[in-house]
Amino acid sequence: MADLRRYVAEDFGIELMSLEPIDAGIDRAALNFRGRADGGSTYAVKWSSGGSVAGLAVPGALAAREVAEVAAPVRTLDGQVYTEREGRRLSLVPWVGERQGIDGGLDEEQWRAFGRVLAATHAMPLTPSLAAVLPRARHDADVAAARDADAVLRGGAPLDETAAEAQQIWLEHAAQVEALVARAESLGPTVTPSTICHTDPHLGNVLAAPGRMWLIDWDDAAWSTPEQDLMFVLGGTYGDEHIGDRERAWFFDGYGEASIDPLRLAYWRCSRALVDVAGLADEAFRAGEFEDGWRTTAVRLLKANFADGGFVALALG
Repeated sequence: MADLRRYVAEDFGIELMSLEPIDAGIDRAALNFRGRADGGSTYAVKWSSGGSVAGLAVPGALAAREVAEVAAPVRTLDGQVYTEREGRRLSLVPWVGERQGIDGGLDEEQWRAFGRVLAATHAMPLTPSLAAVLPRARHDADVAAARDADAVLRGGAPLDETAAEAQQIWLEHAAQVEALVARAESLGPTVTPSTICHTDPHLGNVLAAPGRMWLIDWDDAAWSTPEQDLMFVLGGTYGDEHIGDRERAWFFDGYGEASIDPLRLAYWRCSRALVDVAGLADEAFRAGEFEDGWRTTAVRLLKANFADGGFVALALG
């Protein structure tokens, strides 16, 4: 911890009085902290080996365009948005919000602001500097994650009841997983990226405060199509319990008119469903490697994905 505080001081010129580890979700590649500086300023400190530089470049570009719903990365002493330390990207952003949108949803103005920030993202031009760091969104890695999970879940004996339940759910729905793979691979060649996207704007990546919201965690920002972002408000994804027709209407009041292509939407739903069910099943199966409370939650979410009317059904519908 002392080394990290020293890195922040040397690279950003900010002396942190304290550095508190925080649980910032299921991103296993990132270490997240809340840092407090002398004078009261507070920062979200991220030390990550995952995602891409686009995760800092895109919100930085949006903030430069005066989009209020993003937190601009703090610049290093030499003007960069991150520094490399011990093989990880170290970055800081001002601490914003105190509540995730997944905890109780958003109010009317926050939903409109959510629409505005995604509209601004989708409308932002692809400058040469952004083009140099933005990956092209594809389904390949998600198919690979499903193949890897399948090998693990078929190849080992479960070590406890949670693992046995995860294995049973996976094997019972193996045909649906294969159908997701087939549909993603069939639709992939027809989808031509045209837009900068966040790619993961679920309510767990929204922070809220009275009259405000911020979209955070841009690590998976990519060159894609609007449907990859918009599927998160169209139903079935994580946080869906807080999203109904009223909330969608508020969102599109802020976003504006959207022309949603059903085949592109199906493609991104298939790709997302693959990585979601693969990750949930794999982690629930690995007794001793992940916290038991999370593994129980993962089984519950896995069931919800495969349920009638769940996200897998939406993707294949």
